[in-house]
Amino acid sequence: MPRRWVAIVAVLAAALVAGASPAFAENDPRPEGYVIVQYATGVQAQSADGSAPTLEEQGFRHVPIPKGKTAAQFIAELQQQPNVLSVENDAPIFQAAEIPDDPYYLRDQASYLTQIGAPAAWDLTQGNGTVVVAVLDSGIDLSHPEFRGRLWENPADAYSDGIDHDGNGCINDRYGCNFVSLTQANGKICGYTNSIHNGNVMDDSGPPHTANGAGSHGTFVAGIVGAAGDNNEGIAGVGWNIKLMTVKVLDCGSEAGGLPSGRPFEVAQGIEYAVKMGANIINLSLAVRPDEPGADSPAVRRAIESARAAGVLIVAAAGNHSGSDAVGTGYPAAYTEYPNVIAVGASNNLDNNTWAPYSNYGPAIDFAAPGDQIASTIRSDLPGIKVPYGTASGTSMATPLVSGMFALMMSRNSRLGLQEYVDIAKATATPAAPAPHGQNWAGAGIINIGAAVQRLPMSISGSALKDWKDVPAGTDVRAFIDGNECGSTTTTAFGIVSRYSIRVKSAAEKAGCGAPGKLVQLTVNGQTAYPSFTWGGVNEDLAVASKDVSSISPPPGAVVVQTLGSGWSNIAFFDQTTSPSNGLSQLPAPWSAAYHWNPEKLALTLGLGAYERYIRNVPFPVSDWLVVKQYDTFWVDAPPGNLASLNPNPAPGRIAQFKPGWNSFVYTGSSKEVKDALSSIAGKYTEVLQYDNATQKWLLYIPGQPRYLNDFGGLFKLKIYWIYMTDSAAISMD
Repeated sequence: MPRRWVAIVAVLAAALVAGASPAFAENDPRPEGYVIVQYATGVQAQSADGSAPTLEEQGFRHVPIPKGKTAAQFIAELQQQPNVLSVENDAPIFQAAEIPDDPYYLRDQASYLTQIGAPAAWDLTQGNGTVVVAVLDSGIDLSHPEFRGRLWENPADAYSDGIDHDGNGCINDRYGCNFVSLTQANGKICGYTNSIHNGNVMDDSGPPHTANGAGSHGTFVAGIVGAAGDNNEGIAGVGWNIKLMTVKVLDCGSEAGGLPSGRPFEVAQGIEYAVKMGANIINLSLAVRPDEPGADSPAVRRAIESARAAGVLIVAAAGNHSGSDAVGTGYPAAYTEYPNVIAVGASNNLDNNTWAPYSNYGPAIDFAAPGDQIASTIRSDLPGIKVPYGTASGTSMATPLVSGMFALMMSRNSRLGLQEYVDIAKATATPAAPAPHGQNWAGAGIINIGAAVQRLPMSISGSALKDWKDVPAGTDVRAFIDGNECGSTTTTAFGIVSRYSIRVKSAAEKAGCGAPGKLVQLTVNGQTAYPSFTWGGVNEDLAVASKDVSSISPPPGAVVVQTLGSGWSNIAFFDQTTSPSNGLSQLPAPWSAAYHWNPEKLALTLGLGAYERYIRNVPFPVSDWLVVKQYDTFWVDAPPGNLASLNPNPAPGRIAQFKPGWNSFVYTGSSKEVKDALSSIAGKYTEVLQYDNATQKWLLYIPGQPRYLNDFGGLFKLKIYWIYMTDSAAISMD
């Protein structure tokens, strides 16, 4: 039977007060530890509803070690059970390194933030609340002024009544969830009393539980990612306006020296929770010593896989073990097989961003970011603290800078794939100087947040149409800015509906392309499509979704040509007012009669609405259509052919008056989608018809009906339409 030992450990390079592990009474009911057991459930690829299976559905359980047994003994017993797939010791996981100084009010973040281009990024976006970064750590000081209005909230369970209102497995998780399991150590030192998943996510690392400096690891990490900016207070996080989800997986500091401690299964549960509750990015400023036996956990792997399936990015610290005998990148940053896991090393921003000697290295590293003397928030409830800010060093500090970068990128364009965000970040990173050890320590390089945000494309998607009807699959769609081609794609088909998705390059990617305020013009099959788009300005999302564009047939030129079919044809009169005998003389002979619809004529059997007729060479009263006006419409039985008329070039603002029932009119405005052309009378008409003289068929448009069920989608200049009105109304045609 497969067997893997798990231990997640990170060395805290800090000024610590050493002390022996506390002793416990023999009858202490709190477990000394846990094992992770996976039972056979039959669930592998998906759950009953087709979604990714949860850890519980996959059979994972967090089982306390019984009193009087060692972990090894309990594991050996469980391995004999036929329904156990795997079992391993859930050994402690510690946070990655930080070196807290005395708290102080920061006045000098600019040195390292400028090195990584943060001010240039802020010129385009300061982040927005639709982007959620889950901080899996020791919790966050929810009352800190820097997080006011920036904490993610779960409105479905924002209570304090001990009930899991939304059934997500966590009680009253207004700001996030606490997954720390009760042990003898954290029960004694932190005062924990149970392992119930609940919304108590306040950061409790450090005093009074331990003498580990200011503690505040989770609060510190959260401040780097998303402390308020431009608020005349404290510091600025990378993403000023993003939301922070608080997921507590580390305790107050129950390990020797006051190190906050957690366990792999708790981290796995935290990842699963963050994914379920809608996080876009997960920050893991914690690491496993790479030389620990069986350092990777099946439960953590499954959680990472579920995050990948949901499109969630995991940004993880490489660890601060390089001064020890450990070799390589710490876990979970070391998982190179998961493209959604981004491994972060630290650069020494006090020495030209060279390798920070405490930072782990190895093939898994994707980026490096400044890690020395990074300023952030600390707990505001610490005794004697007047200014809740401080500095610290380590990969724990570098990691949230990278999370913040991705948060700004997602704020600027919310609809790219994970790999494209990563590729852009890599393409814009600053090359790093080699380290003395000669190994990979910075991946693509030192992050450049400004360059990454500037390089982001505009992404536009929707249906590509011609005359507001779907075009075939494979139709060419292109984007132009100031005459420069900045993107191209072809349409795909979903049944009879066409779709396009186009990536429009920025000026940072291709000279002459996108920049704030620039007009983006699409073409469909070489013809200009409408509407056009404007490249977004500060804090505007460059993602435009579900936006249909249509090329439009050009309006008539100097001569208007109307086709006459083999039977009755519907024709418009474009000359000046005259008599039918004079006005209809240009019709090709032979023809005998013409009929003009008058919605106000009294019909004997049908009420208002009847035809007026003109019979050639037959006087009134048989011929009761006495005057033909410009833009009148009529039916005529002339032979097939074409009828040419001079374009009347109607002035904008012509009014068409409609009566209840059927009305026939010539549309003289600019070509528009039907719903837009008739927006002023929305709700007062039930259908629009157009007669095709060539095919002798009626075409139908019903408002509110799906596009693919209507025979046409637009009103075109100098074309004839019939409209059924439920009330009197008028339209002005521009």
